[in-house]
Amino acid sequence: MTSAFAALVLYGLGTMTSMAASPSGRFCGEMISSGDYRDVETILNVARDGHLSGTYVFDEPDGRVEGNLVEKELGSGTSRTLVWTDKYGTGLLSLDFSSDFNGFNGSWGGSLNGKFDATSHPWNGARCGGLVS
Repeated sequence: MTSAFAALVLYGLGTMTSMAASPSGRFCGEMISSGDYRDVETILNVARDGHLSGTYVFDEPDGRVEGNLVEKELGSGTSRTLVWTDKYGTGLLSLDFSSDFNGFNGSWGGSLNGKFDATSHPWNGARCGGLVS
């Protein structure tokens, strides 16, 4: 009975480790918008097929900005590219996650006439606790 319990515990630890090593979650960080750094909350989810999607929110002097994120093409590993969309338009967001997916350094760019600009504006995040705002 003790070996069955030990096997169950080891299986559970392995499952927790694999669940933790995922880009899913709530990340608190900063981004540049309108020429200034803004606090941003980025929430990411992984679909069954592996695509990332999510939402983000940050405050501007004239109010709250809420946006959506969808992975441009199915990615793998720690580097992902998403398309952001909010009241300002749309563009690309490139994310480079740490190996444990506890944070990311990223950059975003806009678009003009349907063509995406290079991603050159900072957007970062680290896992944050508490309730989603």
